Order: sequence, then structure tokens, then C-alpha cells
Amino acid sequence: MHSIHSICRSLACLALTSSPLWAQLAGPYSIAETPLVNQGGPIVIQASQGQKTTSDEVVPDAPRVITCNPGPWGKLEYYYVYLEAPSYLVDHFPMPSSKSRWIFTPAQESSLPSLLAETGLTAEQVEAVLNAPGKLSNADGVYLFPPPQLILDITPEVRSKLYAILRKIPANDYHVDPVLILNDDAEKWFANSELRPEIIDMIDKLSYKRGDLTAFSDLSLLMNLASGESEGRQILKAMTRTRSLILRTIINNHTEVDENMKYWTTGLNLRRKDVVPMLHSVIATQGVEKLDILHLLPALPRKLLYTYPDPSMGAEGIFPDCHWTSLNFFNYNAEPYLLDSRLATTKVLESFAQVDPPYRFGDVLFFLDTEHGDAFHSCIYVADDIVYCKNGRNLLSPWILSKLDDVKAIYLFDGNGRVQGFRNKKSTYAPAGE
Repeated sequence: MHSIHSICRSLACLALTSSPLWAQLAGPYSIAETPLVNQGGPIVIQASQGQKTTSDEVVPDAPRVITCNPGPWGKLEYYYVYLEAPSYLVDHFPMPSSKSRWIFTPAQESSLPSLLAETGLTAEQVEAVLNAPGKLSNADGVYLFPPPQLILDITPEVRSKLYAILRKIPANDYHVDPVLILNDDAEKWFANSELRPEIIDMIDKLSYKRGDLTAFSDLSLLMNLASGESEGRQILKAMTRTRSLILRTIINNHTEVDENMKYWTTGLNLRRKDVVPMLHSVIATQGVEKLDILHLLPALPRKLLYTYPDPSMGAEGIFPDCHWTSLNFFNYNAEPYLLDSRLATTKVLESFAQVDPPYRFGDVLFFLDTEHGDAFHSCIYVADDIVYCKNGRNLLSPWILSKLDDVKAIYLFDGNGRVQGFRNKKSTYAPAGE
């Protein structure tokens, strides 16, 4: 087992989100200059010019309220909601080229025929890729521009193997950081979005498996279906779609307010004087039995939850990430020094102790690299394996509530790490029986 000191090596969070495509967009703003034209030949699936419809008849995840497991947190329930980055943020970023590109390392150039064949591409497809116009080879890499129809013809199984190779090369932005569809159904994931059915069908056709999740990397090919820049922006916005959950506590005359509050205040009576009167008011109000868990959270996450970073949050030269989010959880005002990985490490070493499940409210769950113990992601345990997190250091990654299994599926898809809990040493709460 790695000790807490292994975190000293790295607190650099991988810039992944439930739409981790946007990791590469954390840099300076720029206005799109890429024309939306088909540069790579005809595509079989055609856009219907001027047609704008939505999949209103399809409701994401057939929305329903899910009851949580019982525990010291009281009675909880949740339902899913979908977030998209606001247009004023999306419009600051450049749109992708509509020409698909695969990049390999110079060392792979001589073995490309066999490497591509091993993924399951046919001999004809390998030849078509290697002989496609525009091929470029230099000291930075080998740039291939596969024909659009070839990309469409690749099976999901071959796509999964091929893109697993491409994602090992950082220059392949959309393969390293694909759009992740957590419900494995593109039609439901993008239901009620601004995307036309033809575009959603294209996403479904080009999707593949990355670990247990459905992924999509061919945004460049998708841009060929855009009728113009306006629709291109709609596509870009939809690609930021993230799933969060709304968590509610169920309160009635039988609710053990005092015992529940011990859990939600970590035994330190944090905000107890503010929250207890509110809970009793809910109990006393006829017809009101549920309260959004937002009201039980500390001040900072209460402010940030379900929102996207404001550009002004980059005033320190770097945007908040998962570790900043986790270590500032109980702070009334965010501590800017926690943007520095070295100082954040010091915070963990001085203020937290390693713990094993069952986790408690406010515990920091670090995702540690199996080989070196480096912390490449973190989130806050809330209750019943629901966590508070920000999946990526970028403007297009919001603060959300998520199931821990979903976060694991995003970050541990190739068996590259494990989760280790850390608890603030000041926490005194212990459930009955501990």
C-alpha cells in the first residue's frame, strides 16, 4: 500500500471530464478560423440543409428518482440532470478542423502497415490510410489524413483497438480526451439537445468502447455535417454535455435530525446552527418532505455546484482543478495556494490521514497511480458512493455530483490506479458501532 507521502510526487490532475474532449481547450482564448468545409471527400451520411429538429420524444435516461441506500446520512434520493457549457464560454474557443487526422510517432513510421493491420483494418483500408493525400512525416511525428468514408466503415471493435493506440500520443487530442457517454446511448445522452437526429446518428455510428464506457473521438468528421458556423457551435456546445445528479434528503417527523446532522457536520457541528432550524422548519411545513442536499454543503461547494468556472478564476494563471476543488471543500473562501501542486501536497500531509472504507462526508478520495502512487485525480465523498468533483482543469468542466463508479470508469478504465481515502484529522464523527 502506498503511503500518504507518495502523493508528494504529483498532484497533477489528468484533464478528463465526462466530456473530457475539452482538456486541450484550457489555453488562451481564440476565435474560430477553421472553415466548415468537407476537405476529405464525400461522406455517405448527408446533412439535411436548413432542417432543425430535436429528439424531444426521447427523454435522457427515462428520468426517474432513485432511492439511495440507507446510512448515517439519512434517507436520500437522486435523479440525473444534464449540463452544457454556456455559449459565452464555448464561443471563445476555436472549432475543430473538419479534416480528420491521425498522428503517430516517428519511431512508429516503419511499422505502420503492421501496426494498423493488427487493429483489424483490412489490407485495403491500411493502404488507403497510408496513401491518402496530405501525409506528412517530420521530427514531430507522422501525420495521416484518413478518408472520411474509411472512418465511417471501421467497426466499433476495430475503432476501439485503433484509438487505444492513438490515445497514447498526446497530439491526438480527441483520442486522448474523447467525449464519454456515461449511459452508453448516444440518442438518450443527446436527447433534448440542439443536435439534429442525423448528427446524433453519426455520433452513435462512430462511437466505440473505452473500458466500460462509450466514447466518441471523431469530432472533425462530425463537423462535415454542420450546415454552417452557427450549427458548428451548437455541435461544439453539445460535446461539452456532462451528467450530474440532483441529491435530496427526505425529511419527516421520523427523521433523526440530531444523528443525521452529526454525519453532515463531520462531528464538528459545521453549520449546525444554520441547518438544524431549517430542517425543523421543513418537518413542520405540511406537504414539504424533501430538501436539496445543496443546502447541507459547505459554503464554497454550495456556490460552485452545477456551475462552470468564470474566466476570472484564471487570474492566478491557472484554473481550478480536482485537487483545488477537493482541498477547498470546507473553506468559506477558496485558498489560491492550493492551485500549486507542491503546496497542495503539503496541505494533505499536514491535515489529512489515510483511511479505508466506509468513507464519510468530506473525505478526499485520491486516485493514485498503481506504479508510483502519484495522485492524478481526486473528489469528495458525500454519501452512498456519491461524490462531489470537478473532472478537469479547464473552463468547460463544471462542478458536479456523480456516482463514484462513474468517476472510476472515467479515470481507471485501463487499470492504471486505485482509490485511497484521506480524512481531515479534525473530523471527530464516528457512526454508531465504530
